[in-house]
Amino acid sequence: MMKSVFFLVILFFLGQGSAFSATLNLVVNSVDGSNALRLGRVVSGLDNKKELRIRVSSDGGTQYQVFQRVVEPVVNEKGETLDLKAIETAAALGSNSAGTLYLQNAEGLTFSDQLVYTSGRGGESDAFTIAYAVRPDLMNAAGNFSGKLAFTVRSAGGGNQDQVLMNVYLDSTADWKTSVTGGKLAGRVHIKDIDTTDKTADFVKVSFSGNMGKEVRVYQEFENLPQDAAAQEIAADAVRFFAAGSSGQGIRVVDPSPIARAKTLIYSAPKPADDFLVYFMMDPVKGPLQAAGLYAAKMKFTVETDDARQEFPIDLECEVPPVFAMDMAFPPEGVSFANVLPISPPVEKEVTVTVRTNLRKPYQVTQGLASALANEKGSEVKKEYFTFQVQVAPGGRGHTKFPEFAPMQVGEYPVFSSDSQGDPARFKVVYRLQGYTQMSGGNYAAPIRFSVNQN
Repeated sequence: MMKSVFFLVILFFLGQGSAFSATLNLVVNSVDGSNALRLGRVVSGLDNKKELRIRVSSDGGTQYQVFQRVVEPVVNEKGETLDLKAIETAAALGSNSAGTLYLQNAEGLTFSDQLVYTSGRGGESDAFTIAYAVRPDLMNAAGNFSGKLAFTVRSAGGGNQDQVLMNVYLDSTADWKTSVTGGKLAGRVHIKDIDTTDKTADFVKVSFSGNMGKEVRVYQEFENLPQDAAAQEIAADAVRFFAAGSSGQGIRVVDPSPIARAKTLIYSAPKPADDFLVYFMMDPVKGPLQAAGLYAAKMKFTVETDDARQEFPIDLECEVPPVFAMDMAFPPEGVSFANVLPISPPVEKEVTVTVRTNLRKPYQVTQGLASALANEKGSEVKKEYFTFQVQVAPGGRGHTKFPEFAPMQVGEYPVFSSDSQGDPARFKVVYRLQGYTQMSGGNYAAPIRFSVNQN
């Protein structure tokens, strides 16, 4: 009798245990009726969202949770693994009838469990929808991809669970597009001597899109430096360039730099899309010193990745207008000598003469003295006591017949001659007045003028 009672008690507790162990059944179907998560062809600008409907059957009594994770990497036919951030997932709010939906904001898929749903405390059966979409701008490779998702339902306290595997497919063909064009005219850049800042300079616009995670490199190359009609090249440092835009990322030439024949890397970054400008300008100092004329060159921009390469020819023109001018820097009081006495030591005054020219023709600078040096009473200085000297700096171009002090003569005569190329020049003319015994004291002024003329 006691053995029968003991057997009944054991059966009673076994029956109680099975009553509290909820049965869970998980079903996952694609809303479009396919047997997999087929994200289709990924194209920029087109909606490729797909949805899965998840159903959980439970006999109730125990709260449960549903998770998803990637169990097989998403790879293409080349074995390249897709960056999972490119596939975003989010719950369709309001698609459930009980419990709590998570993933209310889009997140990238992961290899770790992502909690997507928690049932009510009673563990009632429920169904809900999860959406998936591909971000083309985050794609790091192209091709036909496949992978696998796992969906798991588990009792909150452990124990029962069910799992469903779902294949994932997508097709991503790189929609690679590039463009390189002149800022003002499609195939040409034209710069003038006044174009010395990015606000006035002409430019080239470079843009690309559809890059799948590859490093994009942009090179600039000149077939030859700009040449004039006589095939004379402009000085490389007379024309400068730099790139701007792209939020500063990827730009390799950020400061104005001389143009060069060599292939120059101006941009490098793995961005899916980008655009930036390459400005061309004249150096404000060296540009106007180039020989006057129109200089032309052909340059080439190359936009490439490891898988693609495109070249874009652009014509470059540099316009250097003619310059032939002279500047004089006189002392504040001019060439004048105040309070001169017979016993006064020699007094000197300097005039700096600068000739700016790009005509490449020889020229002369002429000095003119309208009348002899005299004071306010009209007393003239003997010419041997009023002398001048022309100082050409060592290495300076051009020459003078007056490297030593010589008497000033009334009238006009050349004091400086350029070199045979008519290069720009700068020199000093030093005037010296020395007192002497028979000299009349006073204030002396010399009416001196300069002119420059081509030979």
